[in-house]
Amino acid sequence: MTLLASLCAAALVYLAVGSIFGVQLRWQSRRRTGPNVRSRVQRWLEQSDTAVSLQAFGSVVTGSALVAISLVWALTGVAVLGGIAGCAGGLVPVVVVEQRRAAITRDRRAAWPDALRDIATRLRSGASMHAALVDLARLGPEPLRPAFRRYERLANALDHRMALETVRAELAEPLADRIIEVLLVAFDQGGRVVIDILDDLAESAVADLRLMADIDTAQLETTIEARGAAVLPFVVLGLLCLGSPGYRAFYASAAGTVVVVLGLVMSLAGVVLISRLGRTAAEPRTVPHGGGS
Repeated sequence: MTLLASLCAAALVYLAVGSIFGVQLRWQSRRRTGPNVRSRVQRWLEQSDTAVSLQAFGSVVTGSALVAISLVWALTGVAVLGGIAGCAGGLVPVVVVEQRRAAITRDRRAAWPDALRDIATRLRSGASMHAALVDLARLGPEPLRPAFRRYERLANALDHRMALETVRAELAEPLADRIIEVLLVAFDQGGRVVIDILDDLAESAVADLRLMADIDTAQLETTIEARGAAVLPFVVLGLLCLGSPGYRAFYASAAGTVVVVLGLVMSLAGVVLISRLGRTAAEPRTVPHGGGS
């Protein structure tokens, strides 16, 4: 009974930590994005600019989980807390990588207005669209340079359309989808046709970024409080078991395990409810080449 309850608690905390830290666990989107989990996780790692292989990342996750299980179980003597700590510890690398990926995405979004103005300036000076994008790889905003360096290499080996489609799949972001679609039109119709569109896109991107920043700022305090309310009871429980043999004996029993699991269920329900109520609608990708994330 204790083992079964501990496994249930571990599964629940796996979901809870992912919800608390805003991480979409890879299997949760399986029905929408297809069965190839390994390729999605590998793309996710690449988008976070993490120079580790899928196997190495799996080893880090497993090692973190085992260390957390061993440490908490040894200190408290409570199996269910060890299971919870193991899942939370295993999710720590996932959270770190997801936060890094989100930061890179934000930096790229913030760089697009300047990049669009650079492209429009070069087109007005008589440069071709290809030359403008190559210059962007060398002189454009730093967060976008790696993607357009890849464009330059692929355009030389293949063609501009395939190169831009590859960049769009790498960036996997709605704003990039819209902008690259305009760049493709510029290749087909001529750069001067889209100069005004590029200027308008730059202005709308600035307005969207400002709005997103205001929303994030308004939600920050509530988000911190919600995450703290979900995590702190289990931290306090661990400290109680660590310092009191009576608490340790009860929560190491089957009855204590059931209490912890029920508390975890209620915490998870609260986190899910708060996440649903506070969620801002994400802009859908209009041209989801390459899967995206």
